[in-house]
Amino acid sequence: MLSAASLRIEGERAWLKAEHEPIFAVLQLFEQRGVEVFIDPSIQLQRISGTWKNVEIGWLIDQLASPHSHMLEWRVEKSPLGDLFQLSSIRIFPEGKASSARPLSSSGKVLDVVEGESGIKYIRGEILVGFKQDSTINDLNTLLQRLNGTVIEVIDPPGLYRIKLGDDMPVEEAMRIAQADEGIMASEPNLAFPTIESNILPLSEIGEGINLSLAPGETAIAVLDSGLDPDYVDYPFIRGTYDAIDPNAEISDPTGHGTLTALIAAGAVTPLGANAAESGIQVLAIRTFDKNGMTSSDTILRALKYAADSGVKIISMSWGSEIASQVMETAMESASQNGITLYAAAGNEPTGEPVYPAGYDSVIAVGGLNPDRSRWQDSNYGNFVERYEPALANFNDQSYAGTSIASPYAAFKAAQKASE
Repeated sequence: MLSAASLRIEGERAWLKAEHEPIFAVLQLFEQRGVEVFIDPSIQLQRISGTWKNVEIGWLIDQLASPHSHMLEWRVEKSPLGDLFQLSSIRIFPEGKASSARPLSSSGKVLDVVEGESGIKYIRGEILVGFKQDSTINDLNTLLQRLNGTVIEVIDPPGLYRIKLGDDMPVEEAMRIAQADEGIMASEPNLAFPTIESNILPLSEIGEGINLSLAPGETAIAVLDSGLDPDYVDYPFIRGTYDAIDPNAEISDPTGHGTLTALIAAGAVTPLGANAAESGIQVLAIRTFDKNGMTSSDTILRALKYAADSGVKIISMSWGSEIASQVMETAMESASQNGITLYAAAGNEPTGEPVYPAGYDSVIAVGGLNPDRSRWQDSNYGNFVERYEPALANFNDQSYAGTSIASPYAAFKAAQKASE
């Protein structure tokens, strides 16, 4: 539901403007700013009009929820500039029936991707900002006032603030404001990136089949892809799962691509032309793409942090963009410096030009091979490609081809070597 209302949150204070807006639409504005909203589905709420400036959030929610009951939850979020006291959830329900409240929005989050003035795709109304070391929380608040913005997430490391802009603030204008601020070290739109899809081919060559009984060793790989089919969650080579798109959701795989790459990384599926594994590898399957095959800077940063916090030392990534990102490059370099080996698909268009993240110096770009070890005709190539691995695999009575198969297989071989 699109709303003409506007909202800004700063700590315990809020600014709201609405013109005959359904309260459900106003509550969605809170969701867009990182607040979980729960409401009893039987409740009938009215439309509202008015302007509220610098009011206490508890009082404002009381007005919106009236005559029904409500509960607020708060959290203290650590950040490089100091602690942020932020609203965590809103629950609206009939008196005495708090347990009847349900999530306002349905599950299955889809990223709100738009194309900017320069043709670059990013998440609507969001930017990422990092401050210099001598900055203070007051510098952050000053920037938020200028942007009519709200901090919806702190991603640390690398110490970035994800900011939701006011509806009257274009991303391009917000970037000009941020880049002119001497206290800001880094600023970018919250960029959007597509997955590198595997090509679907006729099933023409017999492979090794699938081996789900492999016993995994101690070394683990994090696979950043479209998730994992829940049917595979309980196999011993699945170390764990995480949905970086929607951290509160159960793991899923809307496209099936992540399930294939996770099984390749585990050794359960062997690419054509490779030898079947005798032992498996633990895999942490991290969903980083929505059902439309898109991811974002904040999602990737969240996934990298989760993998690092889980103790994983090898990561396979299967997305690619011609857009180089300072934020992404810094994050990859930081992960590499902290002992994580990063592999990424080189791309399925033989342009000879780098795609990212494979093109960053801290990432090992993996191109694709045919079963006879010749270069797969659609594999990207060039000086940035450091190695080539088999790029075709059979799975569920279908044959797939792509450097997104080669990347997890390269990670699998590295994990095998580390386990020796």
